[in-house]
Amino acid sequence: MKKKLHLCNEKAEFSFTNALSKAQVLEASSTQKFVRCLLGVHISDISLRKIPLLHTSTLKPLQGAISYRQHLKATLQLSIPVIIGQLGHVMMGVIDNMMIGDVSYVHLSAASLANGVFFMITIIGLGVAMILSPLVAEAESADNERRVGLYLQQGLAISLGLAAIMMVLNHFSIDLLPLMNQPEEDVALASSYLEILGFGIIPFMVFFIGKSFVDGLSLTRPAMYVTLLGLGFNVFANWLLIYGHWGLPRLELDGAGYGTLGARTFMAILMIGYIYRSSRFQQYRLPWKGPDWSVIKKILKLGIPSGMQWFFEVGAFVGATVMIGWIGQEERAAHQIAISLASITFMFVIGFSAGAGIRVGNALGRHDWVNVRRAGNAGLMLAMGFMVISAITFILARNVLPQLFLDADPASQEFANNAEVLRLASYLMLIAALFQLFDGGQAVAAGILRGIQDVQIPTLITLIAYWGVALPAGYVLAFIFDLGLYGVWYSFACGLGVSAVLLCSRFWYLTRKREKEEAMLKKIDVVAPN
Repeated sequence: MKKKLHLCNEKAEFSFTNALSKAQVLEASSTQKFVRCLLGVHISDISLRKIPLLHTSTLKPLQGAISYRQHLKATLQLSIPVIIGQLGHVMMGVIDNMMIGDVSYVHLSAASLANGVFFMITIIGLGVAMILSPLVAEAESADNERRVGLYLQQGLAISLGLAAIMMVLNHFSIDLLPLMNQPEEDVALASSYLEILGFGIIPFMVFFIGKSFVDGLSLTRPAMYVTLLGLGFNVFANWLLIYGHWGLPRLELDGAGYGTLGARTFMAILMIGYIYRSSRFQQYRLPWKGPDWSVIKKILKLGIPSGMQWFFEVGAFVGATVMIGWIGQEERAAHQIAISLASITFMFVIGFSAGAGIRVGNALGRHDWVNVRRAGNAGLMLAMGFMVISAITFILARNVLPQLFLDADPASQEFANNAEVLRLASYLMLIAALFQLFDGGQAVAAGILRGIQDVQIPTLITLIAYWGVALPAGYVLAFIFDLGLYGVWYSFACGLGVSAVLLCSRFWYLTRKREKEEAMLKKIDVVAPN
């Protein structure tokens, strides 16, 4: 036995613990062979073809588990810039809804329908764009400047190709709106608005490719600044075009569409202009030599499954919007108000998810499964703590927050209809308070699972939770048990709950198993041959 152990040491040339501080990139297959030689176990639950490690100059010897206090502080520091940027994006939609709601609740209902269809079409492309960030980070950490430049170059080419496909799909989706059994007035308004949004798909994709590239280089502030400038542009353009100020025509919902189109174009120009004019990125600007199919294949291979996770979730909420449209315009307007408010708190959770994912990835690179688990748990703690505060706020302010979207003045011509919408939205805020906890848990759990490069099973979980539970339950509760709008929302609380429980359980199962294997490794005293 000792002979075999010495032979194993000679073949590996270094012990497992010393390898962590000497290797730049450790092939997962060789790691598995070495561990198998030591323990007789096969580690294959997570499909890691390559495990990038930190540079040897930055690696620190493992000193045991980091305290939860330190994890919470570090995760919070990483999350804040992401949260600000995400809030800028979601506030564009929220402010659009507020300004559209000033026109009428019917326009707000139509915007809800059009935005749902738009994001259903573009969400997979967005997933492909967002996967560029970890790929750039991996190449940059290996000092592979050419690879970083290729990801930018080929990513932009992919974004243009995908944008063209999505623009065609968006155009034909307009013809499908009348077939969705929606109110005729909603369909007429949504069709024009959706067509305008379609012209913004190219700048939409280009901006996110640029954002992902810069984020991958650990430069998160530029995208944040561009987003905030875009938000200001959008608000001003909406004020001009929705209401017809400064002698411009009053375009109402279409004005919001043109405002969004202008803001997205403005943001894309700023982002790409920054990348291609700043000397900081000079080494990454490569001459175009045609498509690099190996790079394109890698981006799509990782990006499409990532986009599918978002597709299942967004698709389910779009299905909910369509079902609520069968019930009535007031119900869908109330749904749009409540979901807009819930989306604000969700952006905070997305920030915690990103910060926790980075912390998990760092610990994974050191094969430090104790701190992988702690970093993930710290992200869950932050999300759940914030969502508890959000839930309490929704409950206490349930009658006040919806009034940000519609006029509650009794003297208003729309008061009778607005009052019904506000009443419905007020009750939805109570249900939103319930699923805040589930939403926070599932969002962070999905992020930390991506941090340990586990994506296949989580994609299946999202499919089951949203399309296998939430959508069917929504139809049954709304139309068979006659719970209407509230039935759809109860069902999504159930779907989010299923997703949260399964995703968290998977993370805890995988990390607990790896933690036990790590403990076994530490117990083995590998004696180098004399």
